[in-house]
Amino acid sequence: MTHSDATPPRKARRRGLWTPFVLALVFATAWCIGWFWLRGQAQERMDATAVAMKARGYDLSWSARTFSGFPFRLDVTLADARVAEPSGWALRLPELKGEAMIYGLDHWVVTAPRGAVLTRPGDGDVTIAAEALRASLAGFDQPLPRISVEGAGLVFTTAQGIKPFELRDARALQMHLRPGPDDQGAILFRAEGARANFTGLLGRIAQANSADMILDARLSHVSTLRGKNWTDAVRDWSRAGGAITMQNARITAGEAEGVAKSGALTVDADGRLQGTLEVTLKERRPADAPIRTPEQALAAAAQALGHEPVIKADLQFQQGRTLLGSFDTGPSPRVY
Repeated sequence: MTHSDATPPRKARRRGLWTPFVLALVFATAWCIGWFWLRGQAQERMDATAVAMKARGYDLSWSARTFSGFPFRLDVTLADARVAEPSGWALRLPELKGEAMIYGLDHWVVTAPRGAVLTRPGDGDVTIAAEALRASLAGFDQPLPRISVEGAGLVFTTAQGIKPFELRDARALQMHLRPGPDDQGAILFRAEGARANFTGLLGRIAQANSADMILDARLSHVSTLRGKNWTDAVRDWSRAGGAITMQNARITAGEAEGVAKSGALTVDADGRLQGTLEVTLKERRPADAPIRTPEQALAAAAQALGHEPVIKADLQFQQGRTLLGSFDTGPSPRVY
């Protein structure tokens, strides 16, 4: 009796074992090609934007540009970056670093490690030094983009003989611009531990003290805020009925405080604010402190009678002047 030989075992197919590795290699190759393609697209768009802006009288320039961030980010570093508009406003940054995730190139975070220089038409340059200075930029395909700027340890300086900037320094600063419904926009400005060069009423409140400030406002007709330069844009916006509605404005410096919670403002033909705000002023003063302003006189009188030294009045911007009740406190703030 014979026994048939056992069938030899078949070798396992190895094709299936290699499939995941092949797919991973294909994906990695496609990702690499895609990253370099996106880098090329970003470079072409920056160049095209610079050319288009130059044709409209603006300036977007840099002396050197490098890309990095492979594989998940797209980073760009610019040396001697400059952005300027036709009326003379300009921002120069010795070094500008931008970063976006490869899957979200519509949202950029930029930093200025070496500060910035702000050029004011007719008023000279302001050098901005900071411990940290960054911005978040998104939504530039919308009528109003989303912009946030944050800074810490800020110092604003001008050359001798040049008009001082409104702020001398600030421990922290935030500015936010957001689109809203019904062609509206929101502006939020906040400064902590700031020393200012304000004139008029704000200067009298702040004086030499360190101040905390907040401004929360709404803009109407933001889609009409367009023009060849800042002046033309504001004028077109004003003609279209654009207005600033104050939600909350507050400045606190030492024992003094000014608050404006309601009111609507527009811009006159000379670029100055016009309109009326309801304000509350408070300043508690030592009994022997000298009285130099009408506001201090009213506050001192209230305090002497045993009342809280609070003044409630209308703050009117009209004909280029700022009136607190019947007292002229200085020029109206200029927008352009």
